Amino acid sequence: MSKWRKLFESSLRPFDKRPYGDEYRFGPPATAADLTAAETALGVKLPDPVRKMLLEFNGIWRSTKFDRRDGRSGEIAYLDIDHMTVHVPEYFRTCGNNLPSENDLRKVVFLYQRNGFAELIGICAEDVGEFPAGRLVKLDHELGAFEWSYKTLADLIRDSEDRD
Repeated sequence: MSKWRKLFESSLRPFDKRPYGDEYRFGPPATAADLTAAETALGVKLPDPVRKMLLEFNGIWRSTKFDRRDGRSGEIAYLDIDHMTVHVPEYFRTCGNNLPSENDLRKVVFLYQRNGFAELIGICAEDVGEFPAGRLVKLDHELGAFEWSYKTLADLIRDSEDRD
């Protein structure tokens, strides 16, 4: 089993103790060509931890027993390349919320979302103001500014279930 997936799965509560009967589905690994295309679309080099994670799984979808009853497949939590390169930028263009500058948004690779992009967590591909490259930042659509978040991708993954 891969490092990132193993870390994620080892951080989960036993199935019978998960709220709402949460289940997680991993997307198939990205290819080297997928990563290159993502870097071209984003205009930045993907940070190494993100590259390695995407090579193990390309997105994680979370569903609850309520989703499954309604026939829905759940909501993406860890973003796949399509969400990183298409859906998040589209959200920024159309949401109407106050956001950091477009230049600063381009320096962050968003990799986790909650509540329909109301909360996004990304890793700085370059320094962004007070946030150094490699540091995770949170963007809450109500605040409209970056906030300190987890120090590392591993810290985010270890805390995934408690945040949902």
